[in-house]
Amino acid sequence: KRKAQKMEVLHDMTADTGGVLSEDALKLSKMNVTDNVPNLQSQCLALEFQMRSGTNGINYQDHIGLPTDFGPEIKATAEVESLLAEGAEHVYSLYTFRSVGKAIPMPSDEETKKELNLRTFQVLQPQIAKIKKLMDFQEKGIIIIERCMRSLVTKEGRERIVPDGYYDAITKVIDLLQKLDNLKDMKASLSTDFARYNRVLQACRADLENGDQLAQEKHQLQLFLSNFQYPKSLIFHNLRDALKKIDGHEEVLIEMLQQNIDYIENERYLTPDEKYRLIRSLPHLMLLIDGNVGNDNKNRGRETNVFKDKRIKQSQLQTIFKQYPVVPEYGDMSMTMVIILRRAPHWDQSFEKQWGGEPDKKIIARYLLSTHWPEIKAKHADFLGRFSKATTELATYKFCKALSAIKYAAFVSRLVFDGFRHLMSWTCTVLESYHWKLTHPVAPELLEKLGSKNASGSGTGAYEAAIKYNYSERERGIMVDVISMIKSLASALATAQAAVAPYIRLHIHHECQQFVMGELVPPLHRAHKRSRDIIQPLLKLRRLVADWGPTSAEPQDDYIKYSRQDGKVEAKHIVRVVGPSPTQLQLMRTMVRAMYDARNQTKRGIFSKKDLEKEDLVLMEDFYNRSLSFQYLLNYSDTLRANSDLGDLWYREFYLELTGQIQFPIELSLPWILTEHIIRHQAQAIPLVEDILYTMDAYNDAAHRALYVLNQRFLYDEIEAELNLVFDQLVFLASDYAYSHHKNNAASLSLDETYVDRLRHTRKAHRKLVEPPARRLGIPLAQRRVQLLGRVIDLNALIAQHINAKLYKDVEFCLRKFEASELSTVIDFARALIIVEQTRNALAEYLDLDEFDVIFAEVDESVGPSAFAGRSMMHVLGSLVNDVLPNFSYNALTRRFVRSPACLKPVDRPKAPKADHQHLGYGARCQRAYDMANKLSRGFLGIPHYVAIIQIIGTLAVPLLVNNLLTNLADRLEIAKAYLDAITEGLPPCKLPKYMYGLAGVYGVFDALLKPILRYADLKPEVFQALKEIGNTLVFIRDLSDVLNRDDLERLIHAVPYIDTNFSINEKKSLDNDSRFPLVSAVSKIETSSNDATELARLAAALHADIICDNSITPAPARRNRAPHTSLFYGAVVHLAKLIEPYRESWSSNNPTNGVMELEAATDLHRLWSALSFLFGLQPGKFETTNSKDDTDEKSGTSTAKKQTLTVSDEAQFGHGFFVAGAALIHVLGQRYRYEALDFANHVLRVQMYEASATNRASGVGKADASLNDDATGFARLKTYHKRIFDMAVAMFDAAAPDVGAPPLSIKFKPPASDADLEEITNAKRRASVVPIQRPLSTSANNGTSTPTPPPALTKKSQPPAPPKQSPKVAPPSPKQNVQNSKPPPPVKPKSSGPPPPAMPSSSGPPPPMPSSSGPPPPMPTSVAPQVTQVKPAPPASVKKPPAAKKPPPPKGKKPPAPPAKSSKSKAGPPAGGPRPSLPFLAGINANRVD
Repeated sequence: KRKAQKMEVLHDMTADTGGVLSEDALKLSKMNVTDNVPNLQSQCLALEFQMRSGTNGINYQDHIGLPTDFGPEIKATAEVESLLAEGAEHVYSLYTFRSVGKAIPMPSDEETKKELNLRTFQVLQPQIAKIKKLMDFQEKGIIIIERCMRSLVTKEGRERIVPDGYYDAITKVIDLLQKLDNLKDMKASLSTDFARYNRVLQACRADLENGDQLAQEKHQLQLFLSNFQYPKSLIFHNLRDALKKIDGHEEVLIEMLQQNIDYIENERYLTPDEKYRLIRSLPHLMLLIDGNVGNDNKNRGRETNVFKDKRIKQSQLQTIFKQYPVVPEYGDMSMTMVIILRRAPHWDQSFEKQWGGEPDKKIIARYLLSTHWPEIKAKHADFLGRFSKATTELATYKFCKALSAIKYAAFVSRLVFDGFRHLMSWTCTVLESYHWKLTHPVAPELLEKLGSKNASGSGTGAYEAAIKYNYSERERGIMVDVISMIKSLASALATAQAAVAPYIRLHIHHECQQFVMGELVPPLHRAHKRSRDIIQPLLKLRRLVADWGPTSAEPQDDYIKYSRQDGKVEAKHIVRVVGPSPTQLQLMRTMVRAMYDARNQTKRGIFSKKDLEKEDLVLMEDFYNRSLSFQYLLNYSDTLRANSDLGDLWYREFYLELTGQIQFPIELSLPWILTEHIIRHQAQAIPLVEDILYTMDAYNDAAHRALYVLNQRFLYDEIEAELNLVFDQLVFLASDYAYSHHKNNAASLSLDETYVDRLRHTRKAHRKLVEPPARRLGIPLAQRRVQLLGRVIDLNALIAQHINAKLYKDVEFCLRKFEASELSTVIDFARALIIVEQTRNALAEYLDLDEFDVIFAEVDESVGPSAFAGRSMMHVLGSLVNDVLPNFSYNALTRRFVRSPACLKPVDRPKAPKADHQHLGYGARCQRAYDMANKLSRGFLGIPHYVAIIQIIGTLAVPLLVNNLLTNLADRLEIAKAYLDAITEGLPPCKLPKYMYGLAGVYGVFDALLKPILRYADLKPEVFQALKEIGNTLVFIRDLSDVLNRDDLERLIHAVPYIDTNFSINEKKSLDNDSRFPLVSAVSKIETSSNDATELARLAAALHADIICDNSITPAPARRNRAPHTSLFYGAVVHLAKLIEPYRESWSSNNPTNGVMELEAATDLHRLWSALSFLFGLQPGKFETTNSKDDTDEKSGTSTAKKQTLTVSDEAQFGHGFFVAGAALIHVLGQRYRYEALDFANHVLRVQMYEASATNRASGVGKADASLNDDATGFARLKTYHKRIFDMAVAMFDAAAPDVGAPPLSIKFKPPASDADLEEITNAKRRASVVPIQRPLSTSANNGTSTPTPPPALTKKSQPPAPPKQSPKVAPPSPKQNVQNSKPPPPVKPKSSGPPPPAMPSSSGPPPPMPSSSGPPPPMPTSVAPQVTQVKPAPPASVKKPPAAKKPPPPKGKKPPAPPAKSSKSKAGPPAGGPRPSLPFLAGINANRVD
């Protein structure tokens, strides 16, 4: 019924929660999900548990019910242990005593003096009460020791057997008193507070009710704190004086001394405190034994000389003193053994070396951790392996409470005991090394060299010399490794406590029962058979711990019936998982020790030498040694904590008192020094990264002692405050080191392999640059449950936050550095971003970090509703518009932009940021390697830079970039239009000279007509500069388009296996034998020899077909429907054609005078470009520029750059972008053929080709001056090079956009009706071409040489004003300017009627035929007499302003530019108003032939 009701309730709960049981959900919420990472910290439990109490809670009162003869000794032991518990509180109080009087202000006036004294008295009274309790306790302790000693020196006491626990308790009291004595002498704050209390008590004594009593107590306290007889060690001297009054005390003290020596030699201790207590007791017991040296003849012979007494084994003592010259006292207090021994009355200076006053190298090496480190590592690895196997077995098999598990329980118990032994030994090694360093600080002169500011010893100098500068890096690393081994083993033992506890108790119970029920049967049999008195003590020992069970009684005849033939007796007892009580164990060990101890057997007591056989003594001693571990195994938790407690590494109360400091800074704290060393200094021999949390566990030990041992909250607060600061520093340093390490790895892996190989083979220093050391950072940084001072901290999340911030900071630094540099550093920026991304990906394996795209987008400020473009995009665009396009020159052969010599548009950039940390950018290790590699990509702009730009801004931002560049191109074109129109109107008319004039003659004509334009001041800085920027913009877009096409091709090549690339057999075969496609042919050959190459050949054919289509791979269905032109550059050319459309009418002559084309004074753009390209490179230009480097004064902030004038060639200054601009305009306007036919430079080159082909020339015809001939030859060479560049630009536009621009002009010619008409037309043209000319006869008045009259220069009035030089602003993208939507104009189709138009003459073909030079020259007309003529241009004519509809307005803020002077048209013959000017460069040619 109940089950049904419960099911109904669960059904209702399920219905209410949507099918999910709340009970199951509750279980799920309570489930502890462990992290899949190793544990790197000691176990810290919020709730501790113990198998038994660490002390005897009932103070041995249960001994009354136990059969024993050691009742009085047990009572005395209980009294001594109570005294020890009380004295321990005084030790803790004294060690943590801080002066209160220093913090209390002194009274300043009489009015407040009384009240302040009263309040000061109230504050100091608790402190004085502590001192009074200490004084009372030392008196009480001395009285108890004196009483115990008097009971032991009596005759009855000497005949009784003294338990070893009794002597051990007295030893503890003596050690406690000497510890209190040293603390009292060390604490100067006791005297400080008492002195202030004394003054205050005298001032307000009359106002206190018990003032007289307090005054009397004050006198006693004054004698206690500053005793004139014993200024130091007052407590110990009082004890010594009290014991010297007891006769025979030396014998008892010598027995205690021998027992302690035996304990030390046989290692009958299992905690560091027990070991050092035994060692510290030796010199103090010797002081108590040693007699006084005086003039009393009565006692001179009876005084004991502890250094010569034969009852004391001097050699054993000297060995211990030499082995342990320094031992820990308490906390950071150390004790030097020989210093204590020097206070003995019989001490002689000659004993110094014998008693360890001068330790040798072996002893010093024993105190160094490096000596024990290899042995500790081997033992740790061996034991941890065996213990891990045992814990796995314990977790696999369930505990069985049976005798069959006894053997395994013994194995587990011995294993745990060995672990305790190892922990105790390793902890003692660390503490001994620590205290050796405290007592042997760095020398002051060396301290100053190490950089200490307190080398003189003032302030924190003493603690710095002992801690901070006293450890080498290797010693710190070894200490960290040893601490980690101690804490890791302690953590393993603590974790296994619940599993091993039943086996331990089972083993101890069986051992006790086996000893008293089985192993004691033979001695009982012999004692009964021989009627020895020892049978009663043996029976008492048996009844003390025997467990006969609740139903059975003790057998009375089992030992009587025993026979030697029975052998070893196996005890049959009830299996229990419980151990003996502390009193039972103490009494049992005392009785066993009393039976086999040789000292006790020689006495007259209950035992004699004949009572026990030798084998019985061995049996007793063996059990005594084995039972030593019982109390430690049962007290598992306390033993484990005592053996792994390293809180002494933090406590510094002694040095605070010594230096007078309130507290030391964090850099002097040894736990933090070790933690910082783990992060900053790691050696491959000592991998310490995983030991961070083990080292910080010293703070847990110190905090536990402060709360539960010292009971001082202020110490815990200090530890907590330091730990908070330390943990913040740990997180910072750990994240910093992890980021630097992974940054170095990423930078090393990103280097070019060839470059890395060269670095590896150069020097070791370079090899370190590219080979970062391996570090194990993943496991420590993945810790999510770090337990410190009871708090659980997610270290992984904290480090992830710091590294996230470092990633943002790193990207910000790279971006700011990029913004402060020119665009050629874009490769540096791209490499840095790749390294940062790889660093993030490596750290993301164990840290929760933001995605790199999110990081970069946030730093780049490219996210958000109001974000127009990112910072990187704006810097790329700004650098292109303001720096690259105006200040760089393009080289079409290398496809690179290089900086022009003269900077016409200086750029102001922000100051480069300084890295505040070495891991920013490329990291500390590979920074130099990357600096050397990045130099190869700086100073120019090429294809690799465009690839980096696309990687940074992404392909989605390319349209925005190109759109803004085209907007800037429109502005440049508008500015250039005004200048070009002005130059066009001032351009003199000129027909192409005849071939017969020769190279020099033709060149001379063009040179005389066009050179005046070079005097136009704004020709190069404005006109050439504008054309350069237009050309640079176009080639940049072209190169960027090629990079995008290549990327698309690579991506789609990888996608070939996933797309449809099927081709017909005929299509593939048509490509097999095509010599233009070697890839397909090669694959076809492979196919013939292998059947596996079919697919490869098919893919090659598909690749070829796509390349033919548009340089990319697309699926077969899409290939049939794709547009013919989809490249970015094609869209730019289309956009340029739209921009030219308003200027097309003014740059094209639609109505030529001859009906065909204008040959002499054409207004077409090709004629203007012909003149500009002719002048390009003739004369170097002079440019006024400033240094582009940052020459800013740091103090004043003003620029110190000076202007300078540079003489630079046109090609170096303007580059090949000038020709690209001309080719683009001519291509878009459709004037290519007319340009090739009528170009001045091309005509000169054709004449040169004609001269080279015509080997026989008429003598005296076309000859010119030698200098002019050389100039013409040089000009021909220059223009040949320029023609190649121009042809490359034309081919570029023909290949990218052949259908963009005006259609070629179609002209129809009607042929002559007959041959006679053709001959008549030919003769008429020949007659019209003959013009007589004479050699010039004008001579100079001075020397009679002929001097040509130079053409008039352009005056300032005729020069057009320069347009504004300020760069146009970058316009935001507009949908109207999208190049994707632009369509080329449809081509104009010529009419089909009539014969086809004649072909235009090609510049590359042979020159037209000329009359033979061997025949006579054409006859000169007789009517024209030879005369001196001069050819000079007509005076400049007025410039007509173009119509508003045809010419764009000039830039804002400037007047329209004035054109150069325009020459009037002239016919052959002398002009009106004077004789015709002569042409000196045409000397010897008939004047009638001048056209």
